[in-house]
Formats: sequence, structure tokens, C-alpha cells
Amino acid sequence: MIEIKMQKVVSSNISEIGYDKETKSLEVMFKTGKRYTYEDVLENVYKGFLTSNSPGSYFRKMIIGGNYKFKKKDD
Repeated sequence: MIEIKMQKVVSSNISEIGYDKETKSLEVMFKTGKRYTYEDVLENVYKGFLTSNSPGSYFRKMIIGGNYKFKKKDD
């Protein structure tokens, strides 16, 4: 299993995000402690998420709105 390097973001609900470009996997860590992996996410979507002024809004529009397959990670 690949360990994805996480980066902190400024958001009221999201604490960190990370991306693996080989597997196109996006990981999102919420402030609740829940972590999810989203599949087949393009790198430009991740970069937009990382640099967004509102990561929460970007997440709702581009990630949830993009209907990516996802799974909850057990840490």
C-alpha cells in the first residue's frame, strides 16, 4: 500500500489532502479524523484543490460533484 504525503489546508472541515499521481488517488482528511480515498482523480483537480481559496467549496463542487469512487480509510 502506498503512503500518500499529506499537506495541510486552511478549511473549516478539511485538515489535510494528499495525492499519488501514479495511482491517481486523492486522500482527504477531515477535521473529524475521518480519511477518505478518491479514485481516478486527475492531477490538475488535486492541484486546484490544494491552491483553492475555499477547499471546502472546491471539494463539494469538483470532488463530490465529480462523482469519484471513494472509500473510507481505517487508520
